[in-house]
Amino acid sequence: SFPGGTNECQVAELADGTLLLNMRGMTGNRRKIAHSRDGGATWGEVTEDPALVEPRCQGSLQVLTDTVTGDRNRLLFANPASLTRDHFTVRLSYDEGRTWPIAKLVHAGPAAYSCLTVLADGGVGALYERGTREPYERITFARFSLDWLTDGADRLPPAAAR
Repeated sequence: SFPGGTNECQVAELADGTLLLNMRGMTGNRRKIAHSRDGGATWGEVTEDPALVEPRCQGSLQVLTDTVTGDRNRLLFANPASLTRDHFTVRLSYDEGRTWPIAKLVHAGPAAYSCLTVLADGGVGALYERGTREPYERITFARFSLDWLTDGADRLPPAAAR
């Protein structure tokens, strides 16, 4: 339990089988996280992730690749990375969510809830709320590649090698 509580959780299974729970906090402006090493039967301490600023809004968590089936661990996170519901940003972690060295702004204006998915070709899809005056004017689907997210510094191996 975390002081003030949490809700709107997302979970990802990491390469070693650990579950990472990423939560909207009801207090403060950082995402809350916890880990389970027994398939979710019990959870460790809930802590704040200092890198993941939030306006108390749902976020999306998605494994892109892992070392079990691929070349390296890549974990994605998306949310309005601001103290207000704007600046919809996608982040990339190579160390199972311990750090988030890559962050790319997708929409600078008002934005809110989102859902990330990995597409059949290895690309990423982000369905998210956005607008020009408020975050709930439309729902947008953005499609992007790892190459775009990392400004060419990282690419998925050819499909045959995945």
